[in-house]
Amino acid sequence: MELGFLRPLYESDAPVASVHLDTSRDRTDAAKELELRWRHLREDLSSQGADKTTLDVLEEAVRESSSRAFGNHGQSLFASEGRLLGAYTLSEPPRQDHARLMPVPDPLPLVIDRGRYLPYVLVALDRVNAKVFAYTAKPSTKPVSEHEFSGANLRNIDTMGRGGPGILSGYNGRFDGKHFPRETWRENASRIAQHVRDAVAEVDARVIFVGGDEEAIAFLRENLGERRLTIPIRLVPGGRGGPDAEERLHEAAEEALRDFVIDGHDDILADYQQKLANDQAVEGAKEVLPMLSEARVQTLLLGAERDGESELWGSPHEPILVADKPANLDDADAAFRAPASALMLRSALASGAGFSELLDHGHTSSGTCAILRFPNTEQHGA
Repeated sequence: MELGFLRPLYESDAPVASVHLDTSRDRTDAAKELELRWRHLREDLSSQGADKTTLDVLEEAVRESSSRAFGNHGQSLFASEGRLLGAYTLSEPPRQDHARLMPVPDPLPLVIDRGRYLPYVLVALDRVNAKVFAYTAKPSTKPVSEHEFSGANLRNIDTMGRGGPGILSGYNGRFDGKHFPRETWRENASRIAQHVRDAVAEVDARVIFVGGDEEAIAFLRENLGERRLTIPIRLVPGGRGGPDAEERLHEAAEEALRDFVIDGHDDILADYQQKLANDQAVEGAKEVLPMLSEARVQTLLLGAERDGESELWGSPHEPILVADKPANLDDADAAFRAPASALMLRSALASGAGFSELLDHGHTSSGTCAILRFPNTEQHGA
């Protein structure tokens, strides 16, 4: 994952208030519960030194998000000096409401959530009709676009006007009843494929989920493959056939998306383990910190488990620098302490490094690792 979307959070030189809040609206008394939870966090931030204008802008963002909320979800909010730096919807509520005022943002819950929810396209089709739904990486109960397609069938097309082998007006006037329906379905699939490609481009989808008629799906695969649409296509239960079938399709797509994300993390973990054996990766904060400070990290891997997280030292002048002691920074007297994840993500962003959650086959874990841009010969070459 690229971390560029975090840049607006670092536009203030003043302390930043970071809020991670459960803003679910799945109960009749959810609005009252949200008000109480936010009031507690506001008091907590105030005791940490947050000014009233910053607290007010955060409160306005909480109220605005709750007015258009849906189901179970959360919010990550960042503000400084009375200015909202960023407001993001989380696909799942945070494990615990949390607010902190620090010299740097505290974005790990946001980054973890962003890596678990990817843009995708969902297709429900039979041999004549299709619906194509496009979802962005921002959680929502509704797609950003929905297109319905009705193709040709044996009742709405003039077979007498069609020429070619196997068609009624083809060579010698023979008609092979087996060929005409299949060719019609193939043409439908070709036209549906264009709708799918448009939807993929619209949201920059990472995966396509398809449910419905098996032969129609096979034709769709052929057409997408011919046009070199290289993102994965995964089959899911459900499809067309009424609201129940479409509801099953959407539920299956959400589950398939979770599996797809886990598979992607497993691939990254396998790559990390292979590179660790070849001195192209390091494990543990002690080994990762100097690699970050020297801009030698290609991908930073952090676990989402934060209980008992240690603090590190950062520099107010050089965001790439992070250390376990202030003496290891450019200006020891100006150094400040912050949670390890906050400073490591700041350093990774400053050096252009990517990020991945450190998952253990889908299970949340702790830990700190890094894949390097080139072999770590200085550490292991002696």
